[in-house]
Amino acid sequence: SDGSVTVLPETGAARAAVADAVGGGAARGGLFAHTIDREGGNFRSYRLAAKPAGGGSGGGGGGDVAFSAQEVGASTFDPALERIVSVAYPRRNEVVQSPSVTLGDDSLLLRYLNPHLCVVVTSATDESLARAAEVEGIARALAGGTAREAKPLGATKPGEEAPAAATAAAIATPNLFVNLVDTVSGQVLYRASHLSAASSDVPVLVSENWVIYAFTNSKTRRTEVGVLSLHEGMIDKKGITAFTAPEQELTFSSFASSKPIVLSRTYTMTSAVTALGVSTTQEGISMKQILMATGEGGQLVSVDRRMLDPRRPTGEIKESEKKEGLHTYHPLIPVSTLRIPSYSQRIESVTSIASTAANVESQSLVLAYGGPDLFFTRMSPSRGFDLLPEGFNRALLSVVVGGLCLLVASVKKMSTKKMIATNWA
Repeated sequence: SDGSVTVLPETGAARAAVADAVGGGAARGGLFAHTIDREGGNFRSYRLAAKPAGGGSGGGGGGDVAFSAQEVGASTFDPALERIVSVAYPRRNEVVQSPSVTLGDDSLLLRYLNPHLCVVVTSATDESLARAAEVEGIARALAGGTAREAKPLGATKPGEEAPAAATAAAIATPNLFVNLVDTVSGQVLYRASHLSAASSDVPVLVSENWVIYAFTNSKTRRTEVGVLSLHEGMIDKKGITAFTAPEQELTFSSFASSKPIVLSRTYTMTSAVTALGVSTTQEGISMKQILMATGEGGQLVSVDRRMLDPRRPTGEIKESEKKEGLHTYHPLIPVSTLRIPSYSQRIESVTSIASTAANVESQSLVLAYGGPDLFFTRMSPSRGFDLLPEGFNRALLSVVVGGLCLLVASVKKMSTKKMIATNWA
């Protein structure tokens, strides 16, 4: 609270390592930290500074260096209007196979890969909703008075005019907000809002340049899954040739780099989602499978990430989109019985899903936990493309390999005998 910094463990080697990271200069970028005050709604970013314990400036050494935190950025979520529900961070040490996505027309869609990204989910307070209700009453009065009976949007009597779009927008009041915050600069990069959301529990997943979250819509009585994909921009298919190359920054800076371009889409699930996870493989070559723990059925469901792509077209699919494997947008996420890793097992109250890579690229190890049950399994996101099938005839292979070895040995022996006869002739 007073801005002081403590190094753990309190050893000379640890203090020297921190001093080296802090005094790295612009080439290293320094060492940053951040704090989140859920009660006060304050998000503060700090940069660690080092100086000799006796005074002066500069860093170096280990035990004779004092550290302090200098505030470099902050964001505030007014606690009177919204409260922080959950906070999520990117998955550490995640392997990203490619920094871009190749589209069907051979152009490149660049991913926004920010390791300092943080997702802060907030919900509107009662005071905020009361203010919104007051604004709604004013909007209704301006639309024609409150004495008339409320009707569904678009329903009019003969001769009446439909309410203006601005009036409808004023009446709609979001109560759930998804904020993308940079933990180094402290600025809000993007903010999404949703209506009629029950914000008691909002699981969030941050993987590569994707942000996935789930919440219950209290009005429609269904679970909605929001998807955000972050991008830096695009490179035309003729933008990279033997003679031309696009101008790009070789380094990323949270203070200087531009904000991401965000594509968003909302889907629905037939059951509540209590936890989110993603499959992990050794080299990131296999397709990503989004794992969802359902509340009522107690199952672990696997969904192909392509089914959650915000770029899924709403109209007729173009030829370039077919090459990418995109499907026509449909709000309901299809759940196949072949994509349920938990099979017929019921897993109660799952709150977290962890995954790690196996020694084989096609395999991923998944652990679901949080309640009274633990569930561990091995899954194949892209099937076992680097494994022999169970029905493979190993006996026949052994016979063939053995026969080839005997054939090679006999041919070698015959060749040696022929060479000796030729030399003596």
